[in-house]
Amino acid sequence: MRIEKISNSIYTRFYDKEMEQFFEDFFGKKDGKEYYKTFSTKERKVFFAAKEGRKTVGGVSPRIGHKVAGIGAFVVAKEHRKSGIGSKLLEKCEAIAKKNKCKKIWLWTLPTIKAYGFYKKRGYVEEARLKKHFGGKDISVMSKFF
Repeated sequence: MRIEKISNSIYTRFYDKEMEQFFEDFFGKKDGKEYYKTFSTKERKVFFAAKEGRKTVGGVSPRIGHKVAGIGAFVVAKEHRKSGIGSKLLEKCEAIAKKNKCKKIWLWTLPTIKAYGFYKKRGYVEEARLKKHFGGKDISVMSKFF
């Protein structure tokens, strides 16, 4: 056996085939197909932007899986924080999750920044803390059930 560099397209075909089989084996054919969609390289990725005129002042990328949604790439421009933009973007993610019959939505954040309190005020709870995980800082995994 040898380890060698391969193209993204070759890896994608291999990964998708093997992960689909893994989830079918683990969860059964029906549920396995649904869970696989969350991890597939074809996973649904959606991006939303908050705009003021032509200027983007915030953005978020919810990731919809089987009964669970995730929030990634969530940012509001520093000069526009505390204006309600973050709340509107978070509400959009939650609405999409509910529409897709997700029972839970989750995200990760640093527990030492203001965003941690922002999420707590909106009903998110810390499920786990990864010590010294990101640049030597702790990471909080937070979630909200519907």
